[in-house]
Amino acid sequence: MISTTPKLIKFFTIINFLIIFCSIILASRNCLAWSGFDYENKTSIEIPVGNLVREGSVIQFYETKSDNYRTAKIIFMQSVALGTEIELLDLDSKKNRVFIMNN
Repeated sequence: MISTTPKLIKFFTIINFLIIFCSIILASRNCLAWSGFDYENKTSIEIPVGNLVREGSVIQFYETKSDNYRTAKIIFMQSVALGTEIELLDLDSKKNRVFIMNN
């Protein structure tokens, strides 16, 4: 009778490696901010970690031109050739803005 123990050990080692690898990849994606540009106002935009970017959500974003964090409500999102277009209402200025965010 041939022992299957070395094969099982190898199988579980591979499974453990894949679980750890996938966990690292998923965790690193959640740690990154989302960057883009507001072409109308000619400023870079960064949406920090912890913001749920969905239609109807209220988020905070950083604007390099004013060197400030601002608050906005997302009105509409769609995929475009350059990334993701986000239309939002800047709650600080009460103006609609459009960001093109890199994917």
